[in-house]
Amino acid sequence: MSTSFANLLAPGRIGSMQLRNRIFMSPMGSNLAEPDGFCGERLAQYYAARAKGGAAMVIMGSVGVAYPRGSGNQMQVAISDDKFIPGLARVAEAVHEHGCKIAVQLQHAGAIAVNEPLRGLPLLVPSIPTPKDFDWAADLTPQENKDMFEVFFQPGVKIEYQAASEEDIEWVIDCFARAAVRAKQAGIDGVEIHAGHGYLLSSFLSPSSNKRTDRWGGTLENRARLLVETVKRIRAAVGLDYPVWFRIDGIEHLKNDGITLEDAIEATKLGVAAGADAVHVTMYADASKGISFTEAHTVQQPCKYVPYASAIKANVDVPVITVGRVEPEQADAFIAQGKFDFLAMARKLLADDELPNKLKAGRPDLIRPCIYCYTCISQIFLGTHTRCAVNAKTGFEITTAIEASPVSKKVLVIGGGPAGMEVARVAALRGHKVHLYESSDRLGGTAFFSSIVYPENGKLIDYLKAQLHELKIDYSLRTKVTPKIAAKLKPDTIVVATGARRAAVKVPGYELPHVLSGDELREMVTGRMGTSLKKKLNLRWRLMIRTGKSMGLLNNNRVINRLSERFLPLGEHVLVYGGGLVGVEVAEFLAERHRKVTLIEPGPSFGKELMMVRRWRIMDSLRKLGVRMLKESELTLIKPGKATYRTSNGQLQTIRADTVIMALGAEPSGAEITEKLKEICGEVHCVGDANELGYIEGAMRNGNRVAREI
Repeated sequence: MSTSFANLLAPGRIGSMQLRNRIFMSPMGSNLAEPDGFCGERLAQYYAARAKGGAAMVIMGSVGVAYPRGSGNQMQVAISDDKFIPGLARVAEAVHEHGCKIAVQLQHAGAIAVNEPLRGLPLLVPSIPTPKDFDWAADLTPQENKDMFEVFFQPGVKIEYQAASEEDIEWVIDCFARAAVRAKQAGIDGVEIHAGHGYLLSSFLSPSSNKRTDRWGGTLENRARLLVETVKRIRAAVGLDYPVWFRIDGIEHLKNDGITLEDAIEATKLGVAAGADAVHVTMYADASKGISFTEAHTVQQPCKYVPYASAIKANVDVPVITVGRVEPEQADAFIAQGKFDFLAMARKLLADDELPNKLKAGRPDLIRPCIYCYTCISQIFLGTHTRCAVNAKTGFEITTAIEASPVSKKVLVIGGGPAGMEVARVAALRGHKVHLYESSDRLGGTAFFSSIVYPENGKLIDYLKAQLHELKIDYSLRTKVTPKIAAKLKPDTIVVATGARRAAVKVPGYELPHVLSGDELREMVTGRMGTSLKKKLNLRWRLMIRTGKSMGLLNNNRVINRLSERFLPLGEHVLVYGGGLVGVEVAEFLAERHRKVTLIEPGPSFGKELMMVRRWRIMDSLRKLGVRMLKESELTLIKPGKATYRTSNGQLQTIRADTVIMALGAEPSGAEITEKLKEICGEVHCVGDANELGYIEGAMRNGNRVAREI
């Protein structure tokens, strides 16, 4: 793979618009608009941050051409009236200050609009859809179900559909054209027509949703007519020199009768012939399934869209934009190979708005990675605005600036997990003198173990370690800081970041040798065997683990992940007790390694700490792997080779359990030492899981906030 990024950073052009590189901020709904669709300063600074970070263009996502009709999210930006022009102009000005271009993505959500049902209005569609069951709710927590769906059961709320008439279609085309004119008047540099993701124009393109027999349905040419006429009308309204392009699905997944690649190619050719300057290739999937959002839209599989973008590019003579989990090194090579021309990034630029500048500076090692946890998009489902698990600034650009401290303090950080390293990073940037102490022989804390079962977390650890080195922050390993040691160091400020402790769940039989606590499992795979684990492992496995540790194999999460596919001292039938984030990730990890896994959760929901979009995917994976999942059940007794549990209806059941893993019992560890340290230091903070269980997002957000307050 190329590492100079010469192709990705090369200038480009769409129509008359010159672009400084090939990186765009992808059009992603943010819910950062002010009430009633107006743009405010928080939205301006959200986009300005990505412009300042070096993107060639930011594309404002999901801008409503008919707002409040056809609105795809609750706090959508509107462009349906001249009154919205000043706010849009302010956003454009903020972006232009940094030499970046800005476009708006023009959208009518059609069947996916949220405002019509709340107002008792029908949803505009090409054809009345066949009722379909949604599987989303099954894996949501009771609170999430309430937050997402309760509003739709209020008096007067109804979900009805209206097949678009000729007058409706003319109105839609006119809305798009008038919106494009407003964009131009606001100083926006171009417009993208959203003809993907199941929204109105996409639903006309798809044979799955378009069952019409008139000139707007049937043949591909007819199904593409709404897109074509929209492009033509916009082109006539804004002139030949104003950049106009459209976004289209290269395919619709999880459907037998959806858009095919051949459809996408032909529709693109028609749209380009109508006057489009470029095409943006994405994907869609059957939205009745929770996994649709990671199969397409915000895809989990790396580079999944690239073959579709490449096939479309081979059939048109305009630039092709694509998106969807493409790493910069890969994008650079793909552009060189002629597979596409521009890469749009959403999640990556939420994780690090400075990504383009860091590539230009030759410092990809300092890029904060997206860990694909889906925190960003899950917020939209819950009606809140987007945020990022690894970047505390995202969505809070106005209130989270890192400013120099008026006084440089000596800061002692106890704990080298994500929270501790984030505190150290931000405090050092503010001018404080930081020394971090970690009791183990490696940085990363619990996140190192989680990176074995979910490798993306390891990239965050690598980034934070790189920041410690870049900022020349002193840190010491294998050092447990006691109040006595802390007193000798004479810090001005102490930050406790010792993570969570995992108390034993004292089910009868929990001390048997085939029962592993969460800490013992971590010790086993990382080579740090405590006394209790040594007693549970036979000589052969103790020797193998010691050998792996002495050879350095257990210092690398990726190596451990690969070794675990062949060497894992667990029985064939594994019972995991605790179905939270840790439990479901461990269950998936073991099932992929051919263990027969039973997952028991005392509460009503699995994976409740996971963001819902990722949870939908992992729950689908567990089902496909054959994991037996029992919620509202309680483990009551463990015996050699078997375990007994009480079901939700009170029955006792016994199952085979060669190994039992306790994935319950995590609790904050920092309260006691924090109180003791307050006796020797006037300013003591407790952050991350040491203070409150919040996992990676909680660690990063809490650590960042505390460091800004020191």
